[in-house]
Amino acid sequence: MPDSDASPTEGGSGPDRPEETENEGPGLRNTLANERTLLAWFRTGLALLAASFAVVKLTDITPHALRLAMGSYLIALAIGVIAAGYVQWRIRQARIRKPAPLDRSLPALSLTVALFLLAGFVLAVIVVAP
Repeated sequence: MPDSDASPTEGGSGPDRPEETENEGPGLRNTLANERTLLAWFRTGLALLAASFAVVKLTDITPHALRLAMGSYLIALAIGVIAAGYVQWRIRQARIRKPAPLDRSLPALSLTVALFLLAGFVLAVIVVAP
């Protein structure tokens, strides 16, 4: 009898069997999504750096010391955001290769504290502004 009775699962791995290539390895989609997220962290950090220079150079409605303090805080926050983005990228890249349980308590707490400090600076600018 000819081999035409053979089932589709008995053949080789040709282009008509895409399910094997999709389930092997970490997957290109996950890796690219992780890289896009890293770039978003970097973009946010650069925006914070730009905001720090704008606060220091372009505003004259608050005392110079307060502008320097707020600009310094924004620079520190930008460095923190970029560092946190890199750390998250490394963690997620490792999870793509080997899944592990999620732990979100420290990044959420750090972000909350940073946002409260930023809100405090904004309130200080509002109170001190003439």
